[in-house]
Amino acid sequence: MLSVVIITLNEEAKIRDCLESVKWADEIIVVDSYSQDKTVEAAGEYTSKIHQRKFTGFGEQKNFALSKAEGDWILSIDADERVTPELQEEIEKTLDNPEACGYYVPRKSYFANKWIKHCGWWPDYVLRLFRRDSGHFSDRLVHEAVVVDEPTTKLNNPLEHHPYSSVSELIKKADEYSALGAQVMTAKDKNCSCCSALSHSTLAFVKTYFLKMGILDGWMGLVIAYSNAAGVFYRYMKCIEIKEREG
Repeated sequence: MLSVVIITLNEEAKIRDCLESVKWADEIIVVDSYSQDKTVEAAGEYTSKIHQRKFTGFGEQKNFALSKAEGDWILSIDADERVTPELQEEIEKTLDNPEACGYYVPRKSYFANKWIKHCGWWPDYVLRLFRRDSGHFSDRLVHEAVVVDEPTTKLNNPLEHHPYSSVSELIKKADEYSALGAQVMTAKDKNCSCCSALSHSTLAFVKTYFLKMGILDGWMGLVIAYSNAAGVFYRYMKCIEIKEREG
């Protein structure tokens, strides 16, 4: 039995395509953080197993979704991701005769419907398919990951990822993630300063645009590299702001 787990917050524009791509699974679990749009109504077209829970961090939210699953195997995807027919077929064949307890999937990411082949976006292997009794999510506020102690391997067919439909959406998410990242840095008492903000953000741009060849992705590669740098810069500055407010 395969359970798909998804967490959502105001994903009305993307959730149907996501759920349509996994409707073949035995069970779909959706954990929603009290969306203010029609996410829940849309999800209800595909599953009755919808839970409402206040967002306390990506790791905790996904572990809660995991606790509601009944399948022997878990497929974790986000609302902006799609399982292609080729990946579906590979997953079904894999589960007929599994050779590992966890499987990494290459992720094919798009920016405004253009496949981004560089910037560190491809192939971007992520562990998304795993045995329920062998894995869990790291307890992180942001940038959580599946932790599997048993042997893992890779699948061949990619998971499609549509994180940004426009530059505006990219900017919005960079702001949201930098805020969460600042909270993590503050909790760990990381050193935050204007100098570290400038140096780390500059390094992020150089790595994305030059070392990871974002320059080959045209103007979108430049936007992604700049957004990465801005996200790092704002994360450090928000950390400084939090510490001054609390101190």
